[in-house]
Amino acid sequence: MKCYPLVLLFCFLSFFSLSTIASDDDDDKNEQSPTQIINGQVVIHLDEEFQETSGLETQQFKTVEFQKEVIAYGKAISVSPLLSIRHQYQSATAKKAGTKARLTKAESTIARLRNLHQNEAVSTRKLQNQQSQWQSDKATYDEMTYKSSLIINQSLLRWGEHITQWAKGQNSAQFDSLISGKSTLLTVTLSARNTQLDNVKTILINPTGERKGAFKASFISQLPSTDQFSHGLQYSFLSDNKNIKPGMNFTAWIPQYKNKQLGVIIPESALAWHLGQSFVFIKIDDEQFIHQNIINPIKVPKGYFITKQLDDNEEIVVTGTQMLLSHEFRSQIPDEDDDD
Repeated sequence: MKCYPLVLLFCFLSFFSLSTIASDDDDDKNEQSPTQIINGQVVIHLDEEFQETSGLETQQFKTVEFQKEVIAYGKAISVSPLLSIRHQYQSATAKKAGTKARLTKAESTIARLRNLHQNEAVSTRKLQNQQSQWQSDKATYDEMTYKSSLIINQSLLRWGEHITQWAKGQNSAQFDSLISGKSTLLTVTLSARNTQLDNVKTILINPTGERKGAFKASFISQLPSTDQFSHGLQYSFLSDNKNIKPGMNFTAWIPQYKNKQLGVIIPESALAWHLGQSFVFIKIDDEQFIHQNIINPIKVPKGYFITKQLDDNEEIVVTGTQMLLSHEFRSQIPDEDDDD
């Protein structure tokens, strides 16, 4: 019974201590400055010294013009069929030229023999033999003319005007480049839903299918026939890159000049991702940052193209994006969860 006053005193002191601690916690919470919000986003405060030591960097970007790209597929073509066309055409042409020379000489001989025959200086049989030889040469000449025309028409149906002219030409630098292996002939097939190419002079291709590291190919012409499987339009291109060889398949990126857009290109490091949403951090003051959501960023070789969502000369964080993301997450943690 004598211990009761001591127990009561202990309980009173314990309750007083707990009340004091709770009061101190409340005071601490009240002393914290409220979180600043702009356009529904938390403003992140980082002093300039911390920005420097942490390596945070910003950059301003100018609006640029950007063309969308259509992805297509193609194949590097062997020039063996074109070599065959050139051989057949030149052989027929040479034979035709030789026959033409004999015809010209035969016509002159026949005219002379006719004069002699009228004066009874040459027999009828000799004149008839010469005329028979002329008819034989004329038949050969007509055959070679038809054969040459057939070879060219078949080539036109498969390769089109430009490549056919290369094959038949005696001094074609483009064809010589193909034969020597300095350049490679390509065919690119568009999908059936795509329209014709719009003023395309060059495209980018890569056998690995990666946009980064793709190299240029130059437009030649549209091919006469469509792809037998996809029924898409086919186009011929020329590449002088040593990484593409006949027989290789490749991916092609074709610019769409009718679909030009205005926006900015930012580096990959500037774009942050969380739960499928992309955003950047913008420096709004010397020590204040805020994040802005980005809709449909377009992957480009130098980073991402952002359409009409960022203004000229806005300071975009390009180094330290993930650090700012961490700071933003911490600022959103309720105070009662803090350990302090």
